[in-house]
Amino acid sequence: MDIPLMVNCCGKQIFQTQDYFCNREKGRLDYQIIYVFRGEGHYFIDHHWITLAAGNIVLYRPTVPQFYSYFAKEKPEIYWIHFTGNQCEELLKKYDIRNCYIGENQYLKLLFQDIINELQLKKPQYEDIILHDFCLLLCSISRSFCSLSKPYENNFSIDRLLLELNSKYADNWTLSTMADYCKLSKSYFSHTFRKRMGVSPVQYLNTQRIEKAKEFLLSNSMSISTIARLVGFDDPLYFSRVFKKHTGIAPQMFYQKVGNANTPEWFLQQPPKS
Repeated sequence: MDIPLMVNCCGKQIFQTQDYFCNREKGRLDYQIIYVFRGEGHYFIDHHWITLAAGNIVLYRPTVPQFYSYFAKEKPEIYWIHFTGNQCEELLKKYDIRNCYIGENQYLKLLFQDIINELQLKKPQYEDIILHDFCLLLCSISRSFCSLSKPYENNFSIDRLLLELNSKYADNWTLSTMADYCKLSKSYFSHTFRKRMGVSPVQYLNTQRIEKAKEFLLSNSMSISTIARLVGFDDPLYFSRVFKKHTGIAPQMFYQKVGNANTPEWFLQQPPKS
């Protein structure tokens, strides 16, 4: 197939008065993802029937037999999407899409609904919007699954702290104040943060500060001591040591190598003073 990726159809069904049975012995020629948003669904998977409650994802690949049913008394609300293309397997592997539990996800429901609307209205560029929403849908499934399988990635107090550190990097943060902000003990906070971000809290904070310092250095309008204070370092010498540890070169050298290389000759000025 020459088409990289295409959404064939998308829909939702709320079973309130009638039961539904699907019997596709030879499956379909395209892929299908089903999301049980409410109620329950009953699926014949791996040679036996299983009942999947709300929050479950079911993936069917082409030509795989499809046998499933929904009962009105269980009030299921089901979302589904069919797609095809030579990039499908690559995307499914990239986002680790499989039969799994992701819980209730209102954002995923809205993405399904948006794709349904685009397919029905067919306004200009609707195909591009659908593909964009479909990729977001895969990302949302993947993120939800990871959040449940890796609880340390689903700590909302750390989410809030990360946003705070990115906007208030110059504040007087310490390991204790960061742990207090998250309302966690220092040891648990430090372990959870490192598990989540791959570095210690202090290393993460210093990285944000150094990245901002680079921007100030390239603006070529302030001294190094001023920049150090602006990004949260009271001691310019300590700032320079941290900067060199992160970048491999001192702030002055960074300006000379990177700043001058990206600045037209007519705009060059004296390097910042220490």
